[in-house]
Amino acid sequence: MWYSRELIKSAILDNDFMKNLEVTQIKEIVDCMYPEEYKTGSIIIREGDVGSTVYVLEEGCVEVSRENKFLSTLTPGKVLGELAILYNCKRTATIKAATDCKLWAIERHVPIFKDLPEDTLIKISDVLEETFYANGDYIIRQGARGDTFFIISKGTVKVTMKMPNSNEENDDLRTANIIVDDPDGVSALVIDRETFNQLISNLDEIKSKYKDEVLDRRRRTTSS
Repeated sequence: MWYSRELIKSAILDNDFMKNLEVTQIKEIVDCMYPEEYKTGSIIIREGDVGSTVYVLEEGCVEVSRENKFLSTLTPGKVLGELAILYNCKRTATIKAATDCKLWAIERHVPIFKDLPEDTLIKISDVLEETFYANGDYIIRQGARGDTFFIISKGTVKVTMKMPNSNEENDDLRTANIIVDDPDGVSALVIDRETFNQLISNLDEIKSKYKDEVLDRRRRTTSS
């Protein structure tokens, strides 16, 4: 398992889209990944599908194609479908197992809040404030202190990222720009970190429960 964790971490740090994630974010991804196996010829990712899962290839070999044209072969230590964890977008290529493969996977929508009591969800909805942003406005600026949680309720945004100028790491700083990319503007529901943490006092317990579910899933996969 130690080897697998190091392989996942190295794959993320070697990926252009994910290497600038915060250290804590990378650790969360590694901790929450679970194993999956695919037989030769199986489709792992299908072009045009809406992506929701990211994979790291640990064993085997996969083939990448677009519009039925072969593009490349990928070997262990590569991230597959990384755009799915950053943006809600369609798959841009098909990835097929060229040999029997073992991968590690994580879903974009981790259900850590599924067991929240209804009264807590109601309290959260009561304190969310709707804010309007015009086209071109920055909702989040890279490098700004991150103490606010946003839910885009209407409209379209784009994500941009500049390479950092130093190796300084700060978990409270934003890692990308989120800019309104919609002529009609964007409506967002906003809540500050302090209020959010007060309402979800058992957040650490919820995260721990999800990680326990992942570990149980790993054990069942290993024993089968």
